[in-house]
Amino acid sequence: MAGYTFAEVLNNILTAIQDILYYVSSAIAENASIIATVVVIGALAFVVMRYGSRIFRGVTSWLRGVF
Repeated sequence: MAGYTFAEVLNNILTAIQDILYYVSSAIAENASIIATVVVIGALAFVVMRYGSRIFRGVTSWLRGVF
């Protein structure tokens, strides 16, 4: 039976964490444009949801006044 020392266990854990961080950062870098697009569309959707009703009410009341 091969036993592991405490240092080997900690080293393996650290190596695993480094590998995970590397793969996560690689995936983010490869998909940066998609992530940025989703963030921008989400922000626009939030702004429209938050302020859209006020804007549309103002535009419709202005159009009623014109016509």
